[in-house]
Amino acid sequence: MAIVQKKIKERRSAPRVNSINLLHYNFFDQREFDKRQGIARTINISESGILIECGYPFPIHSVLEISLAIGEDLVILRGEVVRGMISDNNNYYLGLKFLKMSHRSKQIIANYILNHR
Repeated sequence: MAIVQKKIKERRSAPRVNSINLLHYNFFDQREFDKRQGIARTINISESGILIECGYPFPIHSVLEISLAIGEDLVILRGEVVRGMISDNNNYYLGLKFLKMSHRSKQIIANYILNHR
C-alpha cells in the first residue's frame, strides 16, 4: 500500500529566517493611559512580520513600536500583534505584522533575510 503525502501549502506571504536579535518595544493602549516598555528577542523574521518572545502578553491588534538591532543597523518599526501563545517557560510568543515601514527599513530587513537563508 502506497503512502500518499500531502504537500502543506505555505500560508506566509514572505519567507522567514530564524533570527535571534534583541529589540526594545514601546506599547501604548488606545487611550495612552497605560504605557509599557521592555526588551524582547526575535525568533524569526520576514519582510512582512516577526515572531518575538517577551515576558508580557499583549492583546491581538495591539500595536508595538519596535527598535530592532540588525547587525550594525537600528531599525524602528511598528507591528500589529496578530497572534500570541504562551511558551513552555511561561514567556509569550507574539506574531507581529509590520505596519508601514520606511524604504530604508525594508531594505535592511530584505538584505538580512537574503544573507541568512
